[in-house]
Amino acid sequence: MVKRKQMADASAQAVPVPPMKQASRIPSILRFPTLVVTSMFVSSALYSVASQYGTGDLATVMQRHDEWWEIAGLLAWKAMELGIGWWGEYDGWDLACLTVLSHMPYLYLLTTFYAIRPTTMWASIVIDVLSAYIPFTFFRDSSPIHQPDAPKSLVANRSILNDLSVQICTSVLAAAVYGLVVYGSFRGWAPNFLALHFEGLPDLTGAYNADLHFLTAGFIVSGYAAQSFLFMPALGAKPDVHDLKMAEFDPETATLGQTVWYNIWGYSKRSRILIKRTAILAIASAMQTGLRTYFTVEGVEFVGAAGWAAMWAAAAVLVGGVFWWVGDVDGVFN
Repeated sequence: MVKRKQMADASAQAVPVPPMKQASRIPSILRFPTLVVTSMFVSSALYSVASQYGTGDLATVMQRHDEWWEIAGLLAWKAMELGIGWWGEYDGWDLACLTVLSHMPYLYLLTTFYAIRPTTMWASIVIDVLSAYIPFTFFRDSSPIHQPDAPKSLVANRSILNDLSVQICTSVLAAAVYGLVVYGSFRGWAPNFLALHFEGLPDLTGAYNADLHFLTAGFIVSGYAAQSFLFMPALGAKPDVHDLKMAEFDPETATLGQTVWYNIWGYSKRSRILIKRTAILAIASAMQTGLRTYFTVEGVEFVGAAGWAAMWAAAAVLVGGVFWWVGDVDGVFN
């Protein structure tokens, strides 16, 4: 049996949830609604300013949504995105990275096939990131994982987390995975699929002329966001009570239920964090990309939007798998 003292020690060593700002005097029940309203205000203000400096080309391919239920649906989805970070116990940087990864596929589609300027794409990414990051900084402190000077008692593998070469290598590795998935799709099923299910698609040159090296370089920002959202939090996590219980597992004396649970979820805390975050990233990427593509781009069929979204969800899963493989050494993810 696991001793109570061991459980207490493990709980104390586990990376804590990013704490709420103590200075906030807003009642707890109103904090999330206030976060949503603040985020929408920041987004609207920044897009209004950006429209004065050349981001209006997005309107050339986007459908208008004037019905109340359409507007309500968009607002609900925005609240759901923020809710992932709020109840997923993320800090502002986590949500910023998730925003980059889940919003990039839609904007990449517009830039590659609909002649939307790269500057417009990056302006939109920056606005989306800021509208998620800024409100979170008012309500939640940064996680120890994202604090370079956090005590070693709170974060494991601090020397690796702070190593610039590790950050660069893992970022390039994630970018290469994204680039390889997109390149393989463009060389295989994607061109015919897009032509069939994206009515009025103006140009497929971006798919036929795709180059793996340029794709990898183009996804460096996504690669950095992926290593920040997936690899670093898993690498910095300390063992918890669940790890102690799994270490005490004895297949000779365990019940059938205990054996089944051990085989399904008997992973270390680091592996569990990586699995959970990979699943969240894949789901967020698929839903954000699929819904936004289907409801905002003229001429896109539901099957087309779903197929485009599935490609990015698969890429997210592969990135998570590669990071697990990288950390699959004694003392890291096992």
